[in-house]
Amino acid sequence: MKLLAVLRDHKVKLVSLLFVLAFLIVYFAPSIFIYVYPGQAGLLFSAMEEEEPLSDRVYKEGLYVVAPWNKMYIYDVTKQKRTVEMDALTNNGLFVHLRVSAIFHPRPEALKELVLHIGADYVDEVILPTFHSSVRQVIGNYTPEALYTTARNTLHDLILEEAHKEFANLPFAFEDVVVEKVAMPDSINAAIENKLKAQQDALTYQYLLAKQEDEVKRQKIEADGLKAFQEVVGSNLTPQLLKWLEIRALHDLSQSPNSKVVVVGSGEKLPLVLDAVGTPAGGR
Repeated sequence: MKLLAVLRDHKVKLVSLLFVLAFLIVYFAPSIFIYVYPGQAGLLFSAMEEEEPLSDRVYKEGLYVVAPWNKMYIYDVTKQKRTVEMDALTNNGLFVHLRVSAIFHPRPEALKELVLHIGADYVDEVILPTFHSSVRQVIGNYTPEALYTTARNTLHDLILEEAHKEFANLPFAFEDVVVEKVAMPDSINAAIENKLKAQQDALTYQYLLAKQEDEVKRQKIEADGLKAFQEVVGSNLTPQLLKWLEIRALHDLSQSPNSKVVVVGSGEKLPLVLDAVGTPAGGR
């Protein structure tokens, strides 16, 4: 009964106190109930700890209750993509314009180093400047002509290799590079295209010359073969052989089903006339 009497006497104060407590809980709820969502990782900063205020434990996804005077540092550890537009110098001092994308993510096991030594603005403070350096280092090894032709196919691998070297001691995992655009001034493009066209014309001319030389060789071989054939045939032809060849040709011709009338004669010999089936039709 005494308790009820006390509550009645201090009802206004108790309601006010409960209202204040509810207000404080609601006000500090975002600092007390911390959500770490999938793809994120967190580190807890304990303000009351003197030796190691930043925890070594990496908090994965889940709901955590922390004191309102402490703070949870949460970072996105999923793959991220940043695209940069930049100008880079080639090895002969000419500028080329590039659009290149970097794909990376913070390493969860190195999150404490990221929080202590780099901070939340790591993309602008570390990632992009380091990536710029990697791209410029690679582009500086080539001429515009090489970038315009064969070397362009190897830019991806070279930039990725250089980026791996640059990021080796940093708390990031560098995943990939996408070379989206390599553009040169119009005057450089025109000069390169003219040079390549001249080279192609020279190669075409050399091909035509080689083709003509091969044709000359072929004709010479053919002529030599024909000459040798004629010499062999000419040295072995006799009147008797020619007569036999004439008789054989006449016989083959007379056996043709399409023959109508065939008249054959040579020298003082009378002509021989055959009908369609090869039977002698007359003579003198």
